[in-house]
Amino acid sequence: MKYSKYLSLISSLGDLLIMNICFNFAYWYLLGFDLNNFTTNSILFFFYINLAWIISANIFEAYKIEYHSLKKVILFNNTKTIIFFFFLFLLYFQILTFDYYSRDAIKYLFVTFFTLLIFWKFFLYYTFLYYRKLGYNYRNIIIIGYSDKATELKDYFIKNTWIGYRFKGFFTHQYSDKHEINGTYDEIEDYVINNSIDELYIMSNSVHNSIYKIISSISSKHPITIRIVPDFSSFSYSNIELVEYDMIPVLKINHGPLNLWYNRAIKRLMDISISIIVILLILSWLVPILFIIDLFNGAEGIFFTQKRSGINNKTFNVFKFRTMRKNNNANTKQAVKNDSRVTKVGKFLRKTSIDELPQFFNVLFGSMSVIGPRPHMLKHTDEYKVLVNKFMIRHVVKPGITGYAQVRGHRGEIKKTKDIKGRIKQDVLYIENWSLMLDFKIIFLTIRNMILGDEKAY
Repeated sequence: MKYSKYLSLISSLGDLLIMNICFNFAYWYLLGFDLNNFTTNSILFFFYINLAWIISANIFEAYKIEYHSLKKVILFNNTKTIIFFFFLFLLYFQILTFDYYSRDAIKYLFVTFFTLLIFWKFFLYYTFLYYRKLGYNYRNIIIIGYSDKATELKDYFIKNTWIGYRFKGFFTHQYSDKHEINGTYDEIEDYVINNSIDELYIMSNSVHNSIYKIISSISSKHPITIRIVPDFSSFSYSNIELVEYDMIPVLKINHGPLNLWYNRAIKRLMDISISIIVILLILSWLVPILFIIDLFNGAEGIFFTQKRSGINNKTFNVFKFRTMRKNNNANTKQAVKNDSRVTKVGKFLRKTSIDELPQFFNVLFGSMSVIGPRPHMLKHTDEYKVLVNKFMIRHVVKPGITGYAQVRGHRGEIKKTKDIKGRIKQDVLYIENWSLMLDFKIIFLTIRNMILGDEKAY
């Protein structure tokens, strides 16, 4: 991939060329092709927009096109660049008088510029891929260590030839009769020299410690790129950060976007706003009605509290409307279909999920969020954390009134271990991929399910 380093330069030069063609053509077309219009002000303006574009492109990395670039990332980066450039473009007219572009002209100019820019980017992107598929501009690689992850990496290189890598084999600590293993650590250097190896991937979890000294010696004598591949399959976190304690590098595993304080602040603000609205507009009149109904049905009380597992596995009291008669199994036994403990009013409350509304007080007080993994009874937390891998990951965020698992069909009674595994999988996906838009989507789907009814709500 010796020419790959020029791709960003080609991309940047093409961007500048397209931008200058568009803005120069519009300028001369609107004023007439007369050299008298070539003034000091126009020179200053064109110098400014070139500088503005270079700054914008570098901020949002519009020039980047690499073998692992996603098409949507290319589109988003260039869209953000255009928007920021448009802001700088308008800023110029607030500082200096330069009104040669009318509003209509600016509108058509930027649409044309954006269209040509995106066309250029994808032309470059697909040309690069086609060049790679023809077998040009590739790098030879070997993998040190042999494991399931190592074979997955090998399969990726083999199946995706367009990324420009050619897999040459594995090297391990000891001899092996596997045909893909080319030799031991002592044979790596000779193999690197004789086969023009460009990159070397070290599977950190499946190599002997002696390999690092060997690789350090090889890299000091040969221009080879070293890649270290950690195995985080035991974790379910997508955000990994390299931090330094003095001069010691440490990989810090974060628990998704909500590990960042400003995302937690945004989510908390949304929680407070929604809980106040629900409490004032719904619970303010619903509680008195349920209280009156309860008086005519045994007066067992309309509220039910239960200890549940919350964030960091701290215990808290969850609030619900009472849907069952008082019984000794409330804290150990889940509700099942046609449960004899459920009252007639309770059946309606559970079917419509109205019984969960008092949890907006939990949200307001800060022990819960509107959206998050559903909190389990303490007994079930103790059981499932042993049975289900990654179960406790769900406790790195606040539990929710509703959650991603619930709107995707994983709610209600847990009959088999696979039921809780499916729920945990969805909870982890939510934690790893949280966004404000995802929360709004879950709220919408929850309201839809409340209106249409959920067969697992019993």
